[in-house]
Amino acid sequence: MATALQMRLKHLMQEKNLRTSDLEKLAGLKMSAVRNIMLGKTKHPKAETLRAIAEVLGCSISALLGKETQNEEANASPKVEHPQLLLEAAQSLVSLLEQEDADLTLDQACLIIKETYAYSTQNESKKIDHQFAKWLFSKQKYS
Repeated sequence: MATALQMRLKHLMQEKNLRTSDLEKLAGLKMSAVRNIMLGKTKHPKAETLRAIAEVLGCSISALLGKETQNEEANASPKVEHPQLLLEAAQSLVSLLEQEDADLTLDQACLIIKETYAYSTQNESKKIDHQFAKWLFSKQKYS
């Protein structure tokens, strides 16, 4: 059975008329990175891989993971299914803000919380991936 990620990837690639190899090349990924996700060989892709794919496909990581539909992306946010996880995503950002000197906008801060939450809901353990939050924070800090 295909995962939400596999189904969204297939749909978005068809929508953009991209082959697997095209997406890998445009995203700057190793050959077979996307193919391994599609075949189920890679069950938990790295944050960098998801971000690169999402950028090429023109969507958020949340949308890529199936946490948003196209209507939700345009009009609203997905429902919070794990409130404690959302709180931990926000606390993770607060911790990063206290450690580093950063001038983030409110939109950037909300995006970090949202993407960290969405990415972390994909983990079986339902725990915040602090490495992902830190990586995303550094990307937003310098953008």
